[in-house]
Amino acid sequence: MLPGGSALNSARASQHVLKCAGTDHKVAYLGCLGKDSYAETLRQSLKDCGVEGRFAESEEPTGTCAVVVVGKERTLCANIGASCKFPMEHLELNMEHLEHADYVYSTGFFITSNFDALIKAGEFCAEKGKPFGFNLSAEFLILFSLEQVLKAIELADYVFCNEDEQRCIKEKLEVEDINMHIAKMTKKGADKKPKRVVISTQGPVAT
Repeated sequence: MLPGGSALNSARASQHVLKCAGTDHKVAYLGCLGKDSYAETLRQSLKDCGVEGRFAESEEPTGTCAVVVVGKERTLCANIGASCKFPMEHLELNMEHLEHADYVYSTGFFITSNFDALIKAGEFCAEKGKPFGFNLSAEFLILFSLEQVLKAIELADYVFCNEDEQRCIKEKLEVEDINMHIAKMTKKGADKKPKRVVISTQGPVAT
């Protein structure tokens, strides 16, 4: 069993890069877990790799995901469980981590966890001039939660997406150059920060 998902994997990878550069224990992750063996395994995994896990607890089971990989193809079956029960109070209790952060990052999946908390974190970064990264994460979020996705983009200094998400939001917004469109969208805190950067990956093709 491996810890995940997307945002936590990014946190772990960031901590690994920082450790290789001689700077350890610089990454904190906020989330929500159940009260079960999966939660204990995840907490220990983060402790072992140097990520500070700050978790709320829920009566829901810890989120899990089964992965099947065949050749270059994969399929996922997720039970998001406690991960979609993130309470606003937990963010408020951990605002010191945002105060001390050089960068703050969220995936679009957090829209289903606690959209208000996502916006509060983004607005804090806009007010304080802190770089805020936002990943579009999945086509279904664009299809079914476009309004929330666009509100999160307004707060973002860095927007990440892959070719599928890029194509999906391009079709929804009906624009020709979607990367430039996102880069030029209204940006809160623009007076305190540089222009928005859009980073679109293309699978095996250059980013």
